Amino acid sequence: MQVFFAVINEFEYMPKILKKLADAHYHGTVLHSTSIKHELLNSIEPAPEFGSLSKLVSYEPANKPTLFVVVKDDEEVQELRDIIIKVTGGIKGKGFIFTMPVAFVEGLE
Repeated sequence: MQVFFAVINEFEYMPKILKKLADAHYHGTVLHSTSIKHELLNSIEPAPEFGSLSKLVSYEPANKPTLFVVVKDDEEVQELRDIIIKVTGGIKGKGFIFTMPVAFVEGLE
């Protein structure tokens, strides 16, 4: 077993990705995350008087959806990969995908 992760930089792709996954009978979870850079920039108070431009410009980047699905085998990994790449038109520059081994799962069919 593996857990398949997809971190998508642009939320606009998520409805179609989720629809395709549901059509293929995959179940997973979507978490909304922020980048380390964003968290670091927001944790420095007060903002320095003389700092980088990113300190002077106020912005609220959108949360990035992180999808994860536990899968049984490499064939399911490939199917999920194909769905993500087809919907996004290629993942490069739009996010990234990866898997990690799962040693134990209880409660899933």
